[in-house]
Amino acid sequence: MSEETQEQGEKGPEKVEPFKLFSPRIQEAVQGLLFLGHLQKDFNFCGHNFTLRTLRPAERAAIAVVIKPWRETIAEPEVWANAQVAAALVSIDGYSDFLQQAGPDLESHVRARLRYITNSETGWYGPTISFLYDCLLGMEDEALKALNELQNLSQRDLDQLRPSPDSLETPGTSPDETTLDFPS
Repeated sequence: MSEETQEQGEKGPEKVEPFKLFSPRIQEAVQGLLFLGHLQKDFNFCGHNFTLRTLRPAERAAIAVVIKPWRETIAEPEVWANAQVAAALVSIDGYSDFLQQAGPDLESHVRARLRYITNSETGWYGPTISFLYDCLLGMEDEALKALNELQNLSQRDLDQLRPSPDSLETPGTSPDETTLDFPS
């Protein structure tokens, strides 16, 4: 192996930050896309404060992989809801250390979180998870409504920039009489 190849092998290929590929003016707008649909809220239930956040598509895909053993069983919808709550948890009573990345990949992490809230000895009971799942669904609905409003606002702005169909016609003379009344 040549020295040049050996040096490259030791260092590995240089990683490029994707946002650096955009001009600084565009970077902010592109980074804003990362947060469209992101909500995070606190919910109180039976004297405890739970913080939940909306999920990203990769997390939902990981959940689908994790719940595969329950696929086509009567428990599948409940396990799906449990896993979504587990993945959406940010903190409980302000404590978030138990939610550190677990495992080498997203599926392992979701599996560990699901195990945390559904463990047969120390896991939570159904009503608590159901309450949090309802909260999560409400957040998802709120995020969707907010995105629709944002889209509608953007569309209205575009419509205002377009000329009206009347302005594209050549103006003509009006047969109506015009009066020149000036106030005294």
